[in-house]
Amino acid sequence: MSDEITFWERPVSRRGFMAGATAAALAAAGLGRFGGDAFAAAEAADAGGTLNFYNWAQYINPKTYPAFTKATGIKVKKSFYDSNETMHAKLKAGARGYDLICPSNYMTKQLIEEELVEPLDWSKLKNVKKNVDPKFHNTPDDPKSTYSVVKDWGTTGFMYRTDKIKERPTTWREFVALTKKYGKTTMVDSSPEVLGSIATMLGYSYSTESKKELDDVKKVLFDLKPYIVALHSSNYDALIKRGKAWMGLGWSGDGLLLASSVPAKYVVAKEGGEIWIDYYNIPVGAKNPDAAHAWINFVYEPKNNGVETSFTYYGSPLRRSLLKGTAAGNLLKDPVVFPAPATVAKLEVNQVTPNGKRLRERIWTEFKAS
Repeated sequence: MSDEITFWERPVSRRGFMAGATAAALAAAGLGRFGGDAFAAAEAADAGGTLNFYNWAQYINPKTYPAFTKATGIKVKKSFYDSNETMHAKLKAGARGYDLICPSNYMTKQLIEEELVEPLDWSKLKNVKKNVDPKFHNTPDDPKSTYSVVKDWGTTGFMYRTDKIKERPTTWREFVALTKKYGKTTMVDSSPEVLGSIATMLGYSYSTESKKELDDVKKVLFDLKPYIVALHSSNYDALIKRGKAWMGLGWSGDGLLLASSVPAKYVVAKEGGEIWIDYYNIPVGAKNPDAAHAWINFVYEPKNNGVETSFTYYGSPLRRSLLKGTAAGNLLKDPVVFPAPATVAKLEVNQVTPNGKRLRERIWTEFKAS
């Protein structure tokens, strides 16, 4: 994707993201190559204490935690959720004390509307202001960047074992046909991605809210039920790696990581699909918002961000030139991490409204219970 692409400005009708890393992937990530420690320490001098970080499992390089603590003196207490909806339900029910979360774009927008996240203090985010590509500021989810900093971005597509499946699928229709042929498919446990991908296959918008179109999606989905071996958002790629499944509907970083350890390929379907964004947000009731700001500022130092990108295999929001010479340098030309403009042009950001989400969740709940 060129530096000029702004994918959310196209007219349009979006994580555990990682199941683990192989030794080779960890070596490629350049673990331990962190920069800006003195600067980060100075910026975080008044934070102290503990950062209560509520996040997707394995969505942070494990070496970043001790590096952050060494640089700032702030300890990190980790807890995890397996879906945006799980996190939202907890915050909606009144859970307080989390300092930092990483929702997807549609959930960040909802949390802002429900006043469940705090405004950021941009005076404490100098690295973000200096290093993030301008196209990742002022997104439609948060038009004035009042509450959010883009953490990562990527695509939703499918992956398959090239040593198990003789065909070379490139479309959602082929993915569905091969699912029925082999009966060895897993999917993320998330209605936006699964229903949106099927809608795209049928020629509808990824974010369709038409009752008739969603009924068509439902029929395809229920026809696939006997052939789905698992619905899981944190270890679906591990099932493919172990051969328990041969195909999976999931996220780009997981697909690339899978292909680093077994014969596999990640595909953005020709019909199109989703391009997603995840954000950093500070939830209402945070005990230590200064620690949250210190974390965000730390990970947007280019060397630190390069290490993160090399671990997750998701696109970095930093200006591309700043990633050269970092641990992410070898990924700058990777079409999975940074898709070509022609690929991006086919993709949509999840723009489903709360009413559309209710319709989709009803289908998803019925599907899982059937």
